[in-house]
Amino acid sequence: MRNTLLENNKVLLDKSGRPLQYGYATTPTLATNNEAINLFRLKEWDFYQISNEEFTVKITYGHISLAGVMSFEIFDYKNNCYALNSLIPFPLRRLGFAPSANSNIVYTRDTKNYKARIEVEDGRRHFVFDVKNKTLGDCHVDISLTHPVDDEGILVVTPFWHPKKFYHNYKQSCMKAEGTVFIDGKTFTIGDESLGLIDWARGNLPLKHKWWWGNGSKILGDDRFGFNIGGFGDTKYATENALFFNGKTHKLDDIYYNKVGKERIDFTSSDGRFEMKFKPIFDKVTDIELLYVDNICHQLFGYWNGYVVLDDGRKLDIKDMFAFVEFAKNQW
Repeated sequence: MRNTLLENNKVLLDKSGRPLQYGYATTPTLATNNEAINLFRLKEWDFYQISNEEFTVKITYGHISLAGVMSFEIFDYKNNCYALNSLIPFPLRRLGFAPSANSNIVYTRDTKNYKARIEVEDGRRHFVFDVKNKTLGDCHVDISLTHPVDDEGILVVTPFWHPKKFYHNYKQSCMKAEGTVFIDGKTFTIGDESLGLIDWARGNLPLKHKWWWGNGSKILGDDRFGFNIGGFGDTKYATENALFFNGKTHKLDDIYYNKVGKERIDFTSSDGRFEMKFKPIFDKVTDIELLYVDNICHQLFGYWNGYVVLDDGRKLDIKDMFAFVEFAKNQW
């Protein structure tokens, strides 16, 4: 098993922009000193997703050096989608992104018709959007994500073929979501059946890259269960594959998938601890071609059935867990 543990409370890069270490941790222990990264290759994003069996919410604040965005999106699984986007030209380093996923910070976007605020503090994220949109009218969003402050996730620092190319990423699931969305004259209530995740990333990525990623959260009786699986970059030091159970991370080894036509994807693990069959019901397609940017992503939502095994050997049977897996090919 690739189990290189990252040292705590260290800066990520040397003065030339090369990572000082690779591997994984269960808390966001490293700080990205992004001043060492080539100004035009720096990528930073804070991405949040909240899902239930009726709809999914996505909130993104991020940039790819030459362009950035503050965005809110809500969609159901019949392809009804509402989006509120505010583009940010040539952000480079001026947006002031936090160096680690556990940094307390406030991000704002304030224009005439688009006002947004993301507040990050211990155990809580709060999102407020007030937007006047020509098509969707006056829109208002007020959502909170909360979790116990000692909850764990999965942090990875992953290399690529070039010594200065890397991916510093932290993901955490099983966040309690609550709030309301008023958009296009419709009100969406986010309540007990909704759980959220964070996908926090900083890096110097190759121009062309691809990944696959799966994640989900579910309440099992009195327990909080989630998983994160995927493949991106060179995983010789560590994978991002993990189970989350009542706030603790249970590290997995390799995960493999096999697409059985369009009807099912089977997932298996090298350590026998993640054995799942996934039946998709909806494909959320993102397809962007603009200047040098080329991005296509198929995010499949559906139901997972099978079992997982925790670190202590306990087997959890998983039945009809609503979650997603996505396959992305990018140039940016």
